[in-house]
Amino acid sequence: MKPPRTGIKISIGLQIIAVLVIYALLNYLGFLHYERRDFSRSQKFSLAGQTRAVLKDFKKPLTIVIVSSPTFLSPVSQIFGDLRSLMNEILFNKRAGLRVEYVDPTRNLSRVQDLQAKYKLTSLDNLMILDYEGRQRLLNIAEMGDFDLSPLAHGGQPILLAFRGEQVLTSALLGLLKPESESVYFLTGHGEPSPEKELSNFAEAIAQQNAVVKSLSLSSADAIPADASALVLVAPRSDLDEREGAVIGSWLRNGGKMLVLLDPNSTTPVLHSLLANSGIVPRDDRVLRLIQLPLATGILRDVTAHVLPNVEVTRRLEGMNILFPGATQSLGFDQPLAQQEKIRIRPLVEAAEEFWGETAYLPNQPGGVAYEDGIDNGQPLIIGASADRDAVENDRVGIQSSRLIAVGSSQFAFNTSLTRSGLDLLVGCVNSLIDRGSVSGITPKNATRFSLQLTDTQMSRLALLIVLGIPSLAAALGIFVWLKRRT
Repeated sequence: MKPPRTGIKISIGLQIIAVLVIYALLNYLGFLHYERRDFSRSQKFSLAGQTRAVLKDFKKPLTIVIVSSPTFLSPVSQIFGDLRSLMNEILFNKRAGLRVEYVDPTRNLSRVQDLQAKYKLTSLDNLMILDYEGRQRLLNIAEMGDFDLSPLAHGGQPILLAFRGEQVLTSALLGLLKPESESVYFLTGHGEPSPEKELSNFAEAIAQQNAVVKSLSLSSADAIPADASALVLVAPRSDLDEREGAVIGSWLRNGGKMLVLLDPNSTTPVLHSLLANSGIVPRDDRVLRLIQLPLATGILRDVTAHVLPNVEVTRRLEGMNILFPGATQSLGFDQPLAQQEKIRIRPLVEAAEEFWGETAYLPNQPGGVAYEDGIDNGQPLIIGASADRDAVENDRVGIQSSRLIAVGSSQFAFNTSLTRSGLDLLVGCVNSLIDRGSVSGITPKNATRFSLQLTDTQMSRLALLIVLGIPSLAAALGIFVWLKRRT
């Protein structure tokens, strides 16, 4: 007996509805929970952690208007594709409350006139407009690229070396979130490197965080400036005097924020005493390890260290390796003082397992160096730490009356030695000092240019593969399917 047609129709209808429901649920879950990976060599399609954190802080609608013509011959046309890719990634990471508009000034004159009237601009060309809660930021798109201009001398076109759009855009977004700029002072007067010269890359990265970099000499000042959000002291060759130490110490006890990069080769007892008052004690040692050379055993003084995950300033850098060239000393902690003064001390950077703190570190040791238990400083060997006075236990809250960050090395901050990971750490430290712990992650990466070098033999093989190999494979598959059907 055949089943009734009505029952079959109902069964098929229910199956179709079930399939549609499952399809809708799968798409809904896929829309909410997904993973995107960037397999490009330069990671040009990946947003930095800092950029993603900044986008999350925009609670109200944000508008980005890009006024540029992709067909107009100019250096900007070389980065227009990278700019579109950057905007696509931003839209993927912030799906709500963000509107991106592209305006071609050669084709949409009426829209250009509307923008000129709204933002009171006389010229609109190769410009990005950021609009948030009535505040605007204008960015020159040409500044988002690093160009080699030497071909212009021979009538050629500029060559794009790197795309810096994410750095420039993130800095502007920070400015929209917090219009008032923070002031970061570099202490001078003790032989420190200049933020305009030897530390210019570090200082420029701070400026990109919507902060103003200034120099400060305490030789004639009795107090830290009232607008100082943070104080940075890098590799002083001579020590602070007692008055300067008292001024900085009083400022720290009253809510000051300071980053100290030590020069182990300098004798600075007042500075060391200042750090010890916050529970961080610089040790009289040098971090090193032995390496086996072809004909002898050598001493490696360039320290490889990894970032620890225990505070917000380094959580996003967890596991990252950083090279500290030159002399490096380890840091100890005065736990009784920290407990008495309600100071929370946390290690930030730890040397790799093979290193130790050698106390007999003078050069040309007759018997060489070797780790001696009870004399030298062994693992764990901390070379970077923070001390928060009267801080809350949960560092995600971001409340502390004062913060001191000390690193037992300074050469890694110089332009000649600065690496991307080292700059990430420095910027993360500064952001945490000026109360931007939520955006103290990795700085945006440059999408650098590279070329694929192929020999003539490799080019010939590639041509044969494209011209003969792929079509032959498709033909073979077709013949296989034809034969299969015939049998």
